[in-house]
Amino acid sequence: MEFYMPDYTVDYEVNKLDPRLKLSEGMRKVIEWQDAHAKGAFDTGCSYEEMRRRYVEERRFWNEGGPEAAKTVETTVEGPIGPVPVRIYYPDAAPQHHAVVFIHGGGFTVGSNDTHDRMMRSIMASSGCAVIGVDYHLSPEAKFPIPMYECAAVVRYFHESGAQFGILPDRMAIGGDSGGGKLSLATNLYLRDAFGGNDYISALLLYYPGLGLTDGVAHRLQGSELDGMRRCDLDAYKNNYMPEGADMENPYYQIVNADLTHGMPATYLCCGDLDPLLDDSNFLATVLSDRGVPVQLDVVPGVLHAFMHYGRMMPEAVECLEHSGAFFRAQLNAQA
Repeated sequence: MEFYMPDYTVDYEVNKLDPRLKLSEGMRKVIEWQDAHAKGAFDTGCSYEEMRRRYVEERRFWNEGGPEAAKTVETTVEGPIGPVPVRIYYPDAAPQHHAVVFIHGGGFTVGSNDTHDRMMRSIMASSGCAVIGVDYHLSPEAKFPIPMYECAAVVRYFHESGAQFGILPDRMAIGGDSGGGKLSLATNLYLRDAFGGNDYISALLLYYPGLGLTDGVAHRLQGSELDGMRRCDLDAYKNNYMPEGADMENPYYQIVNADLTHGMPATYLCCGDLDPLLDDSNFLATVLSDRGVPVQLDVVPGVLHAFMHYGRMMPEAVECLEHSGAFFRAQLNAQA
């Protein structure tokens, strides 16, 4: 008998489950709509300019409807490479509001305040707070750590100078979805470590955030072309975001490497059970709850990554947005 090593290739997708077999009714309707109207919207095998165009087109439909803001204000905050556009959503005409600083997702490469408009209006309505959307500069034009610096600049600005916009300086929240969830965590840690503390941050509202886990059960079984979460897609976003030669273990990028034992406020998490980032949410919920930090983790059955956009067809998305707003309100009431 002759022993030898057969030729092989590594296929990270070969053992993954077929998500179409487990979709909730609402998620199935979303996929049917995307198949008909926006197929390939999350394909990373094209230029980043084309990725952005497709993303904007797909998200336009999902932003229709939803709660209405009493007022919106557009302004800018000075950042490390120039002005950072900011949009403030107000729920009513009250003279002062607590605020959620919202950092949109999109793999650091796509997305804007416009693509996440309905999501921010929904958080505004469910929390009763102002929502401040951050249009940080995208990658690959602006690589790590520039987007984190910009988000930190916006939070600090409204903490120190928000009175002119009717924003209360303390008991703020930071929130974001997907890559925006990672940026929310990084921003909180950066404020803690670089600016003498972050005790004015009362809550984090994190929707399927990535923390840097690169393997695990969820990563091996979930993620497909349906949600743009294959290994090749995640690698594309990473390569767009991280500078050549950067330390890939930097704890402000790989949040799993950060010290999460202090300076972590009450945290709301939600994630679908068909999302490859589910392990990340479970990790964070376990670490924080073990240290006595108030945590709520909603794991939603039968839904894919980025489901929070799809409130027009998915009651699960509406419910999680309501849960996150109620969670922040509860923290405000507890600290009153």
